[in-house]
Amino acid sequence: MEWIIVGIVILVYVFQLFLGFINYRQSNLPIPENVKDIYDVDAYQKWRKYQAEVFRFKLIVKTVKFFLLIAFLMFGVFALFQEWSEQWTNSVILQTLLFLGLYQFIVFMISIPFNYYSQFVIEDKFGFNKTSLRTFVSDTVKALLLIIVLGGGVLALLNWVYLVFETRIFGFIAVSWVVLMALILIFSYLNTRVFVKLFNKLTPVEDGELKEKIENLAKEVGYKIRGIYIMDASKRSTKLNAFFSGFGKNKEVVLFDTLVDKLSDEEVLSVLAHELGHAVNKDVTKLLIQQAFMFAVYGVMIAAILQSDALAQAFGLTNATFGFSIILFMIFLSPLDLILSIPSNMISRRFEFNADAFSAKYVDKKHMISALKVLTNENFSDLNPHPLYVLMYYTHPPISDRIAALKQLV
Repeated sequence: MEWIIVGIVILVYVFQLFLGFINYRQSNLPIPENVKDIYDVDAYQKWRKYQAEVFRFKLIVKTVKFFLLIAFLMFGVFALFQEWSEQWTNSVILQTLLFLGLYQFIVFMISIPFNYYSQFVIEDKFGFNKTSLRTFVSDTVKALLLIIVLGGGVLALLNWVYLVFETRIFGFIAVSWVVLMALILIFSYLNTRVFVKLFNKLTPVEDGELKEKIENLAKEVGYKIRGIYIMDASKRSTKLNAFFSGFGKNKEVVLFDTLVDKLSDEEVLSVLAHELGHAVNKDVTKLLIQQAFMFAVYGVMIAAILQSDALAQAFGLTNATFGFSIILFMIFLSPLDLILSIPSNMISRRFEFNADAFSAKYVDKKHMISALKVLTNENFSDLNPHPLYVLMYYTHPPISDRIAALKQLV
């Protein structure tokens, strides 16, 4: 039994390496004609070097995490975690939190030097890093506290539900599904109000020409936004982005200050119109329905694992526990996620095309095209990703495909 689990871990690792290699080799091919003007010769060579460093770094990180999980599985580390957690407390829920806490803490601590290297060596080398050491430490501590408080809280709640419905497995699946969907809605509501503000400062767009244009655009679209904010992303990176958050009447748009600084007002409006397109097209709701289906599948998977003592005993544990079942669930989920990501990402990419088309209805498409080129240039995005890599991982279409689709619009 244990070799089936280990085999899944190995197969997923090898397949992900394969995808990474073919995508890296794709950068040696000529880039599409419609994006050749994004990088000049020097910038393109810099991009090639950046891609190479990022690829090698991700390969090392993935390999370290792979061998860590294999070692934990094959050398009985999870069995030791169960033994220690049972010695420390008689509470089943606390045993679960201690078991998963030990594993997560080790993974988290190992990730810190990698995160530091990524931020202060790679990103700094190519001029992206604006993060101070103080901010890095602060972010790391806050992230750890969120994992402990929110992650631990959610796990404790789900474990409690399982204990209540242990002999009624379908009841566990149904109640867990309701709990998770409720938490998604709550976290989405609190996203810009709490979570984003833990790490960044949000400032309402100031009175002026840009705000007036934004208000006129929203009025023309016929969509009411609760707030439009500028986020101080420049204290961490030079990269550009924007995102939409919330449900119902509580929708908010957040623009990175780097985006506002690098784009013209019309380009900012085109990006904002794109985000409004997601809202008008109810993409968030559609994705929520998709997520609801996935949670149902996850519930069935976890329930099945919890019913099998043999799976846990194969790795030295005495019986199936909620904590180790979560570990096994993540392992079984890896290949399933790769399969389900294909239709899921296809849907997401279609949403992006539709949002681009929506933007072109209200702001001249040339501004969206120029905005996409600036975003790509500033973020050092891949101009020529491998089609299979796009199929498996890309939630947004490649830049050349987006520009081509926009140019075809009448």
